[in-house]
Amino acid sequence: MAAQRQFYLLGYNISYSLSPTIHNAAFAFIGLPYHYSLYDVQNLDKDEISAVLADPTFGGASVTVPHKLGIMPFLNGISDVAKKMGAVNTVVVTDVDGKRGLTGENTDWLGIKQCIVDRLSNTSRPLSSGLVIGAGGAARAAVYALAELNVKIIYIYNRSKSKAEQIAEEFKDKSKVIVVDNYNVASWPEQDSLPLGVIIGNIPGDVITEDDIPLSLFGKEGGVLVEMAYKPDVTPLMKVSERAGGWKVVRGTDVLLEQGYAQFVLWTGIDAPKDVMRKALTEEVARRNADSK
Repeated sequence: MAAQRQFYLLGYNISYSLSPTIHNAAFAFIGLPYHYSLYDVQNLDKDEISAVLADPTFGGASVTVPHKLGIMPFLNGISDVAKKMGAVNTVVVTDVDGKRGLTGENTDWLGIKQCIVDRLSNTSRPLSSGLVIGAGGAARAAVYALAELNVKIIYIYNRSKSKAEQIAEEFKDKSKVIVVDNYNVASWPEQDSLPLGVIIGNIPGDVITEDDIPLSLFGKEGGVLVEMAYKPDVTPLMKVSERAGGWKVVRGTDVLLEQGYAQFVLWTGIDAPKDVMRKALTEEVARRNADSK
């Protein structure tokens, strides 16, 4: 029988997280004596987090804001992908020749990429170019995912242009990344011959309104919109994409599930019970929505 293991989500203000729901459902279904809980702290105290990570029962962790960078000094190694993105969202316990170690991985980009791939068969829109809105949080994962999908040109729009320019500089060797000043597609360099096939919203759902988003941003040929925001249920980006027609929407919960499947495999070496995890998430979201009425 497997030994008991404790898994965590490391972050701050994370009481809303659905990660415990999906991972504990998966552990229970497989019959593993594992438990996933929240580790909610604003700052990572060196002694406390070192003790948590060194505990023999520690099985792994998810990492969210603001600790995706701060966790790195506590680990023995960082994967090449996580280094490229400058962020760790998964801590994996490794065993090499009987020596225990901790490795930082990143599955955020895998979640975004898989969600786009799953919907590509439903649209004829080419992935000649894509747009990432926002330059914080998962923006690097979004750019990396688009680059891995061989998107020719990746545009970034952010109110603070300097942050977008920093990301563009970091990924210039992987893909052509262009920072734009507005939502006016017609004014973007090289955009006339490269219609957007993917748009990834990486900003809170209440930051912009429908009036801020021109219908022309979505074009007329359809594509894939990845909306990372969880709230509101239907964001301004989603509403405008619906008016445009032909666009398939990926919700933030869809990305959460996909990156969670990848985490489960890294932690256990077992294929994730996807149907079980999705059902648990759907039921929990419905319960929360009912409670809020």
